[in-house]
Amino acid sequence: MRETTKQNLSILAITILIAGSVFVFIHYIKPAIAQRKVLLADINEMQEKIKMLQDYKSKFDILVQTYQSAGNDIEMIKQALPNEAQTAQVLSIFDSISKKLGISLTNLTFSNQEQNDYNTLTIKVDLTTTYTNFKIWLSEIEKELRLIDLNKISIKVIIPSGLTGKKATIKSSSLLRFTVDFTTYYQS
Repeated sequence: MRETTKQNLSILAITILIAGSVFVFIHYIKPAIAQRKVLLADINEMQEKIKMLQDYKSKFDILVQTYQSAGNDIEMIKQALPNEAQTAQVLSIFDSISKKLGISLTNLTFSNQEQNDYNTLTIKVDLTTTYTNFKIWLSEIEKELRLIDLNKISIKVIIPSGLTGKKATIKSSSLLRFTVDFTTYYQS
């Protein structure tokens, strides 16, 4: 073979190799590089989501731990503002305090009223006792965990039957008739 033919064949082989390399690059390597970039972006996105989920999990664990440690507080809140009127519980509170002080409840009336976000239980209590015992009775009710508002107090003097028509002096040991209106709350 002649020298020029060899050179032409070499140039042709080099050209075919370069064209084949360009063809392989365009059809196989370039799409693989683009796919790699897409996969890396997906991996980064998934890693961010995993990190965010781990943050949420740690916050959830903290909230669960806080809730569990506040269990007594939550129970106290449920007692202070129950889900139902619990008329029997209120009656029990008044009865136990009255028995402890030797006060007789002469009348007890309950009525429910509905509000927008909460309900109320209105209680009207009639009792006869001395002023000192009444103050103690009110302070005991005030110590109760249940939310109880005092709305109105009416006081009437009980005059002994032998003193009617005569001037009687009222002492702290004199019996008085109290009519007391309370309101207590519960969730709707």
